[in-house]
Amino acid sequence: MSNYLHQLFDHLNSSCIEYFLLTDFESDFSSNDIDLFVAPAGKQAFEKKIFELGWYRRKEPAFHKNHFFYISPSSEQYLDVKYSLTFAKSDAVCCTYSGASHTISDSVLNEVSIYRPKGFDAVMLYAAHLGYKERGKLEGKHKAYLQKYISLYLHEIGSEHLGVIEQIQEWLDREFPLNTAKLQQILNPYFIQERKKMIRSTSTFKYGYGLSVLFLGTDGVGKTTLVEAVGKKLNIKNNRLYLGTGESNWSSETVKKIYTYNLSTWPLKKAYNLFKTFAVLPLEYMLRIAPVVRKSKYTITLIDRFPGFVYQDKNAGPKLLYKFILPDPDLVFFLHAAPEVLVKRKPHETSLERSIADTEKFRTVANKVSNGKYKSIDTSSMSISEASDLIVSEIYNHPKLYKHFLIAEPCN
Repeated sequence: MSNYLHQLFDHLNSSCIEYFLLTDFESDFSSNDIDLFVAPAGKQAFEKKIFELGWYRRKEPAFHKNHFFYISPSSEQYLDVKYSLTFAKSDAVCCTYSGASHTISDSVLNEVSIYRPKGFDAVMLYAAHLGYKERGKLEGKHKAYLQKYISLYLHEIGSEHLGVIEQIQEWLDREFPLNTAKLQQILNPYFIQERKKMIRSTSTFKYGYGLSVLFLGTDGVGKTTLVEAVGKKLNIKNNRLYLGTGESNWSSETVKKIYTYNLSTWPLKKAYNLFKTFAVLPLEYMLRIAPVVRKSKYTITLIDRFPGFVYQDKNAGPKLLYKFILPDPDLVFFLHAAPEVLVKRKPHETSLERSIADTEKFRTVANKVSNGKYKSIDTSSMSISEASDLIVSEIYNHPKLYKHFLIAEPCN
């Protein structure tokens, strides 16, 4: 467990805020998502405390209305917090655990001093995650966790509840992951059902770029590798947008063939190149960009490559056209490396002279795209891990992140 989580739970324990883990009861924390229940009466104190510790509430509303996400830029993990033990059974029906009050008072500290529900409550609440489908598609790991909790906490379960545990065990042995309706039948006597919409519409308006980050540089500097490394380290939703003209990532083979086709006769070749510049490539970019921008309001978009020729063309036409189509990056990282390193990385694709010329070309593009505010990173003097840490730090320090993604204000 990270120091940030140790600090968080130490403060929660000393502040007497009533909480417990909703999953991962023994605090393995193998995933970045930590499910937590906080008693409704402690909501204000909980938010005040975590905001003081440098955590933020995610601005994007959760798919389930009773989930609230809290993120710390200093930690790779985030909190998925509920203030009621309510589960969405369907779009219009929810189920609330009837033993909520005693579950809080009966909760116990696990081996790393984090509160978890005791015995029967732990099994029932985790089973509810599976039965009421808050976990999405059921996988083998979910069966393993439920089996683990039944075995581990059986000694904490009273004899009056052993029959229910046996029914859950039977469903787990014979019917998992199918027939969740049977598991719901077992759980229903312990949950209060009511008609209440707990799931948000998937059509929520998410158009636009929350934060766009561009990676520029010649072949061999590690653009795609860094984009992937940064995407894995960010604990905020992110996606990728490839704007190169290489072999992969075309919207269709037809468009790719049209763009890569070459004519040998000069007059026709010139006309065809104009057709590619003003029609084919803009269409291709729009086809790539449209599905990304449609849902990126609360997402960091990592852009791999940019059409540099647009910023080198002396004619205003291409600049105006592509400026209208392309995203306007909030952060620009110019990646470069020593020429001899580039040649070593791509011996069959570049030369010393070409790598030097291409580096300066992309430095000029980075300067123009960012209005001189690009960040320069030498990938030959640092590892991928070091470079990605530096980039992630710059992203977390960008003011737009706190305008569009994170809030340090109490929720309603």
